[in-house]
Amino acid sequence: MKHGGYPWVKGKPPMNINDFSVNLNPLGTPKFIEELIEDAIKIKVYKYYPPENLKDIKTIIAEIYNVEEDLIGVFNGASEIINILGDNFTVPQPNYSEYKFSEFYYAEELGDEFKFTLKGRRVLTSNPNNPTGSLISLAEIEEFVKDDKNELILDESFIDISNGESAVKLVNEYKNLTVINSFTKSLSIPGLRFGFSIGHKSRELEKLAPIWRINSIIYYVISNMNPKEVKEFFKLSKYKVSELQDRIKNLVKFKIYKSYAPYFLAEFNLPTYIVNSKLIKMGYYIRDASNFIGLRSTHARIALKEGVEKLISLINDIVSS
Repeated sequence: MKHGGYPWVKGKPPMNINDFSVNLNPLGTPKFIEELIEDAIKIKVYKYYPPENLKDIKTIIAEIYNVEEDLIGVFNGASEIINILGDNFTVPQPNYSEYKFSEFYYAEELGDEFKFTLKGRRVLTSNPNNPTGSLISLAEIEEFVKDDKNELILDESFIDISNGESAVKLVNEYKNLTVINSFTKSLSIPGLRFGFSIGHKSRELEKLAPIWRINSIIYYVISNMNPKEVKEFFKLSKYKVSELQDRIKNLVKFKIYKSYAPYFLAEFNLPTYIVNSKLIKMGYYIRDASNFIGLRSTHARIALKEGVEKLISLINDIVSS
């Protein structure tokens, strides 16, 4: 399965590529998280097994999202949750390529925006959508889960750093709604692998996962961080994403789609692999989105972060030549 991220070489990450194929917080990893990682290494927590009881972590998550601890499940990244869900779901497309499904339907492409609606009895989808950046409104989500014959698994891995409203506030009332989230993107720590679920299904999902599913370093970091600092960082992150979105609007000479997320979908007048081959020579890399169901060979997903104006300038020159 093809994903974002420029390949490692001889056991080392690519240091000479400005990678816009991976969607992380444009503010980077917050200092308070880096300090906790340094503390964890300094006291050598890697010499200890992490606790089997994940209550300390759940207490922190509960405070950040204002939910009951009993509704929280902890996992080795959102990917672990997705992997154990099974495939008896309907998934609107285009969508995150790791979702397993028995049925799918296409979102409606309306000019510069993809319109996603919720159809079917058991639906799994990202919100905001990966890769299009589209958003399903909270009102539509609630309307769907009001029917207790429906089940909705909502992957909100980007919601904390996006211009959208989380559905977490609905999980206590609606037992047929489960929210998936991850600090991978929002805290910019993809290498530490930490995800969680919020909803009445969390206990059931945790029973399907290994006992030691998170390592000691990430356990130390999450259980010792300050929820107030995290919430403030997320608030600043949303402002940053909005700022970057505003900055690129009048720069592009190719099609871009409306996005609420820290990335945007673009379409060029030539195949993305050609654009990428030229960008790589200049030290840049974007996500070829041609393998997403419902997208074309000319689509690309581009992360929003500092330096995106320079990247857009380079792409403008490529598609105009």
